[in-house]
Amino acid sequence: MNRNLSDYQEQYSNQPYEKYQVSFRKMKLIELLNKYNHQNILEVGCGLESIFLDFSSYDFITVIEPAEMFYNKAIEDIEKAKNKNVTVIKELLENSLPQIKDKKFNFILVSSLLHEIPDQSIFFKALYDISSEDTIIHFNVPNASSFHRLLAVEMGLIKSEFQKSDSNIQFQQHTNFNIDLLKQTVENNGFTVIESGSYSFKPFTHQQMQDMINAGLITEQIINGFYKMERYLPNLGSEIFVNIKKTKK
Repeated sequence: MNRNLSDYQEQYSNQPYEKYQVSFRKMKLIELLNKYNHQNILEVGCGLESIFLDFSSYDFITVIEPAEMFYNKAIEDIEKAKNKNVTVIKELLENSLPQIKDKKFNFILVSSLLHEIPDQSIFFKALYDISSEDTIIHFNVPNASSFHRLLAVEMGLIKSEFQKSDSNIQFQQHTNFNIDLLKQTVENNGFTVIESGSYSFKPFTHQQMQDMINAGLITEQIINGFYKMERYLPNLGSEIFVNIKKTKK
């Protein structure tokens, strides 16, 4: 499946419930960033809101974003950032290596992207080439084994949690990861997992969640409570993450 970036950015900007998902994703990202060295950050794919809008404790951040709308939004948003030491490059990661190969990143952020990449081996090779053995690389992706997907299996709506849903197809999602497959993928590409988990628990699909919010059946208080429920239901959150390093030779 080749990615149609123009179609993707249009679909993404209109996705129901996504503003809540973005908010919770950023909460987890900031929590993890604060655990590790993050003076020089690389963000690969920023979507509509780069992390620099909500996090400013860095010396420099470089953003790689190939989609026109997201790139332009990131350029405009630099003026809103508390820390304006930001460089935005309109390119795919593997094509931007000449511009970033000597930057010595402490932390590389790949948020909500890996599952959309058709040839992941090329992407991982680029990451390997620009990281040191001390670089922390963070991935987060949708969780194929989330509560709401497992519920869909038990309801007979899908045959297994790995079956592509209409949403997976709409957003050009190449791979449905659970935590075991995500760990296996990074390990097969020369990296070691140092931390993993899930977050952003939700019992229903994005559209169902948004419909219930619109109807007043789910409030902000309930949504915030759902986010905290993952501590009681580990690995059933709607998204999963790994933090990884290069495997020592």
